Amino acid sequence: MTQKSLTSRIQKFFEPSLPVVACEINRRAIAIVRLDSRNPALVERFAVMPLPEGLVSPSLIRPNIASVPDFVAELKSAFARAEVKTARISLALPDASAKVSLHPLDTLPGNENEKQQLLRWKLKKTVPFNIDEAHVTSLDHKFPNGKHLVLTVCIHREVLAQYEEVFQKLGIHAGYICLSSFATFELLSKLEPDLGQRSVLLLRVRSSGVSSLIAQEGRLVLFRQSGIEEEAATMAGTLGLPDLFDEIHPCVTYYQDKLSSQPLDKIYVACAQDPPAALLSSLSERFRSPVVNLDPLRFFQSPNAAALRNLKNMLMPSLGLAAGRF
Repeated sequence: MTQKSLTSRIQKFFEPSLPVVACEINRRAIAIVRLDSRNPALVERFAVMPLPEGLVSPSLIRPNIASVPDFVAELKSAFARAEVKTARISLALPDASAKVSLHPLDTLPGNENEKQQLLRWKLKKTVPFNIDEAHVTSLDHKFPNGKHLVLTVCIHREVLAQYEEVFQKLGIHAGYICLSSFATFELLSKLEPDLGQRSVLLLRVRSSGVSSLIAQEGRLVLFRQSGIEEEAATMAGTLGLPDLFDEIHPCVTYYQDKLSSQPLDKIYVACAQDPPAALLSSLSERFRSPVVNLDPLRFFQSPNAAALRNLKNMLMPSLGLAAGRF
């Protein structure tokens, strides 16, 4: 596959073009960025607004926002802090608010309705709610042998509608909505233009859990989520070697057992704080693949350089979505 990597294929989840303003919502904060419309590397405005504990609780089966009025007030404050006014926005949601699945299929119906019926039938066995109440998006990769690998993102309609509602109350249309890990992969594609020609692992570490994504020559072949125990949550973002090793190891094992006997070309780690260089070096030796920190400052800059340096890791999904329009 050419440079039309997973990122360009995931664009099919979106509308034709992205606005320069993007927002990520997670259980701890709202992160907003606006890029210069003529220079995608220039971050004009940005802000991270911490959220009260319990206001956002990602879930597959129930609305994620405990109080819409309270959240709208926080969202309004976040836009004010960022000094951003917009009628359109791209939005990244918590990974835990939707179910991501991969379906290897020998054949796939050409008719869109029949394809939806097949995928919903498969998802019916795995989602913890009525599949008729779900919004399902799919992305198909067809192999030269005629077989298919279909990615589905399944989210409860009430969960999606609530996130859309809070922006509508501010007169903002959230026209582009995806999961935070996919948005972070958009960022990675800006940093690594030849991503579609390599096999890579992206590991996102947050206070609530870890998401792992493997892309092989432009197609998603693994998506994995794991939680972090409550007593260990304060360590998230600064995980030590045993923790990161335990998260990376099953992904690498799956890749080498099922997909390739060769090591991954590179492993990217996205944490709340930059991991120590010695930790990355040790992991590189153990996995026989370069393990590197995902650093947005390799591409982005801002007149407020010090603030961007402090907030860069929390802004990664928003930066990736905003940059995706270019």
